[in-house]
Amino acid sequence: MRASANIPQPNPSDGPPRSLLLPFPLRGLAQYRPIPRSGFILGRGETVFDRPFDDPAMSPRHAEVCLQGAQAVVHDLGSPGGTRLNGAVVHESHALAEGDVLRLGDTMMVYTRYARISAASEERASFHPGLTGSTPSIEAVRRSMEAVAPHQRTVVVTGETGTGKEIVARELHRRSGRGGPFVAVNCGGFTEGLLASELFGHVRGAFTGAVAEQEGLFRAARSGTLLLDEAGDIPLALQPTLLRVLETWMVRPVGSSRDVTIDVRVIAASHRELVSLVQQGLFRADLYARLAQWIIRIPPLRDRRGDIPALARALLERLDATDRTMSPDLEEALLVHPWPLNVRGLSNVLSIAAIATPPGLPLGLYPEVVAALEDNRIERTRLPSDPPQVELDRAGLEELLQRFGGRVAEMARHVGVSRPKMYRLLWAADLDPAQYRGR
Repeated sequence: MRASANIPQPNPSDGPPRSLLLPFPLRGLAQYRPIPRSGFILGRGETVFDRPFDDPAMSPRHAEVCLQGAQAVVHDLGSPGGTRLNGAVVHESHALAEGDVLRLGDTMMVYTRYARISAASEERASFHPGLTGSTPSIEAVRRSMEAVAPHQRTVVVTGETGTGKEIVARELHRRSGRGGPFVAVNCGGFTEGLLASELFGHVRGAFTGAVAEQEGLFRAARSGTLLLDEAGDIPLALQPTLLRVLETWMVRPVGSSRDVTIDVRVIAASHRELVSLVQQGLFRADLYARLAQWIIRIPPLRDRRGDIPALARALLERLDATDRTMSPDLEEALLVHPWPLNVRGLSNVLSIAAIATPPGLPLGLYPEVVAALEDNRIERTRLPSDPPQVELDRAGLEELLQRFGGRVAEMARHVGVSRPKMYRLLWAADLDPAQYRGR
């Protein structure tokens, strides 16, 4: 029976529990403080968390946080610098929404409606740094991984670009106890015939350019794990064949009449919900049911802002910058950023900050870092230096054959693929380059 990593979450209109999170305690764990019905005062010398605030930039009575009905509200108490909410100064009362970022002086806090799951779960050294955090959503992902990892089940992993779908797949493989390799293939950009050759292999002479047998990725991942990345892009015509493989655990190489038994665990990843593709008629329902024996949904970074400090520390460790602290301005910028590229974008910005900041100084908002934050507001666009984008359907391949007179090596260089891959593309489209030579 299929299951999901989702856990029950409070409705936004629900009452308590509601908390403030102090996310940047230099070294150590972030701290949560439930908001009492009577509220509390935030200011220098006030003890709201486990010790008094000692921020000299904070006023003694800086702001008040209280509950008005089911809504948490922040009210600035006339502090000289004001209270910053999501990067903007506010001087009057404002209702707080999930993930709102407060800055009082040089101290950051994040508002959350969700109860604390585990007081000691923020640092999970046994997991990849990209899965660091203590919010309920990332806790649910880790618990789900622990539950399914030792079982021989196909798993669907969904999440936006940069959330760490391949990281989850690799962690599942590492915890599975399987001794074989981890093999990944991006199913996007392949024609039906080419993807069949990549996955199932082919025999020598199966098509023009097939000068040697290729075992295919299902066999290359024997005793291990095969990740079908961007599984939503698998051509519809190929999906029945893939379904048969998953039901019989046998593959038939292209050009062969014999089936080969395989031993592999399959994980499918997609930035789109496969069940939505099924409803649109773009993905077979029976294949989805076979793949989704367990579902893990990774939340976007903007929905777990409280994890950004712990993620930043883990990523800085991978960048050999564990001794670096951050300026309050950088802390605030990281917390309020929309992060369309998610953890991948955060890693990119921290890497640039570690290079741009002189040694011995806290990582700051230098021009290079500001530019990197702007670059990480939108998905990457094509650069002039990128290989030309060519439609590699039959019409596009025919145009290339005519343009280059059937010279496959030149076609491959122009498109930016290997010569064998170009031959496989031509085979899949039933095109013979010899017919175009000498024209």
